[in-house]
Amino acid sequence: MLSALYLIIAVFLGELICRRFIKFDSLPHRLAADFLIGILVSTWLTYIASLAFYRTANPLLYGNIIFFVIAGVSLYFGFRERASLNFFRLGEDDDRWVSLFTAAIFIFSSWLMFGTFGVDADHLKIAAFLMNDFGPNLSLVQSFAVGHNFPTEYPHFIGEPIRYHFLFWFQAGNLEFLGLNIAWGLNLLSTLTLTAMLLLIDAFGRIVFDSKATGRIAAVLFFFHGGDAAGRF
Repeated sequence: MLSALYLIIAVFLGELICRRFIKFDSLPHRLAADFLIGILVSTWLTYIASLAFYRTANPLLYGNIIFFVIAGVSLYFGFRERASLNFFRLGEDDDRWVSLFTAAIFIFSSWLMFGTFGVDADHLKIAAFLMNDFGPNLSLVQSFAVGHNFPTEYPHFIGEPIRYHFLFWFQAGNLEFLGLNIAWGLNLLSTLTLTAMLLLIDAFGRIVFDSKATGRIAAVLFFFHGGDAAGRF
């Protein structure tokens, strides 16, 4: 499936960039950094390429073709060179505990995403507390997946240039364009990015404080509110 190939190539692009700056001896942390950097670069490349063909009938088609070509050439020549710079290094860890920690984060993230948004018999199922947010944003996803939203406008305010951080929704729409349904495109992207981010929070805590416990506690505390502001409203 093209969507799976796209994500795999994004990871390899991330590896091509990350290996010049940081060395991970832990495979889950390495893949987390590769995915986040790779998906960011891939999204920008695909969007800019699609925008360049906004006068055509199907800009996303050309955008993805250009992405695959540029990514393929970059990977071919990039991996022929040895990385020379590593500003940081995350040393060895107990693979068993890293794997368990990664699996726990991934399972929780999957439950969180797929439990609040899905497709059942061609009907969208959205958790009640997400309706206000997902209502307009799903239309933004569809405007890329099956529409022609280049140059990008907010679907509910036609003619106005978008003033909203939309690249995440663009990539969800792009994954749908490449073969996933809207729920899988959005949930898979959300699950992978959340899992990768929490692993990098763990890595950050370990690099800065030289403590495995600090990194993992920081990743867990991400799910808790940082103050009592919510209780005053």
